[in-house]
Amino acid sequence: MAHKTTLKAIAEHLNLSISTVSKALADSPEISDSTKLVVKTAARQLKYRPNAMARGLKSSRTKTLGVVIPNIMHNFFAKVIVGMEEEAAKNGYSLVTCISNESLQKEKQSINMLSDVSVDAIIISLSSETQQTEELEHLNDILYFDIPLVQFDRIHENLNSHSVVINDFKGAYDSVMHLHKTGCKNIALLSILSDTSVGKKRAQGYEAAIQELGADSKIINTKLEHLEKDLSDFLEENELDGIVTTDESSAIYAMNALRLNKRAVPEDVGVIGFTDGALARNYFPALTTVKQQAEIIGKRTIQLAIESIESKTKLEPVQEVIETELVIRNSTSPVQQK
Repeated sequence: MAHKTTLKAIAEHLNLSISTVSKALADSPEISDSTKLVVKTAARQLKYRPNAMARGLKSSRTKTLGVVIPNIMHNFFAKVIVGMEEEAAKNGYSLVTCISNESLQKEKQSINMLSDVSVDAIIISLSSETQQTEELEHLNDILYFDIPLVQFDRIHENLNSHSVVINDFKGAYDSVMHLHKTGCKNIALLSILSDTSVGKKRAQGYEAAIQELGADSKIINTKLEHLEKDLSDFLEENELDGIVTTDESSAIYAMNALRLNKRAVPEDVGVIGFTDGALARNYFPALTTVKQQAEIIGKRTIQLAIESIESKTKLEPVQEVIETELVIRNSTSPVQQK
């Protein structure tokens, strides 16, 4: 258990009164801006947090779990929350869910709020900005105060916490191999997740399959709002008869772009996406997709969080890898018989 930094400790460190330190941290107008800056800097360096975050002062649990996700509009995260809610309720816990909207600052604010309301554990899928900057201090602070932390989907290996991921590498690898079996020779990876851990793993799986086939690597890194133009530009100068996308939305956008460029799916180009959501099932043609087992991920993260909360000793971090499933639909041609 980490030693709790008190207001008294900060005051002694700075040779100030406890009252001055308390007022500075509360932004009292009685305290000058220069003193506030000095106090807040020292508080940060000494890892001072309100009592709610210092676990040693808690005499009872709140039976509440904090969850931070990067995007609620993504079908995958919505399904994860469904799995979490079901497992949490079964064990007598409630969820407080926050959305970072891919922002590091909002992620930090969410973590601080969840800490202040004394959740028993924090579960997080990192924002894209966190993964790009690799700024982890706000998460290491959680671990410093022995608050259980469980990462899922988008994770950072340097955080000493439990994590739950899918086999992103194999999902992409299997997608390329399936397209190859349908007769595709020129297969591209279309990624809007290149700065995230899942995007990097999927790119590695794609590259491994392409190398094994002796084919040329074709990677298109883009943003969703630029995808249709970038894919159209790529089609003007490149042969393409298969696309693996890193998520469901980009697969739908890709099929729209192909249609605008007079390419039929799957007759001219086969398309595979990740996430088996309502769009995948109901679009025309229905999308072949890598099923990410979202609800299983949600349940398992809750189980790991509760195990950490209720364990009498500190558990060694584990990473659980959940296997994917390729769901074959009409956006890919039938496998060619040899």
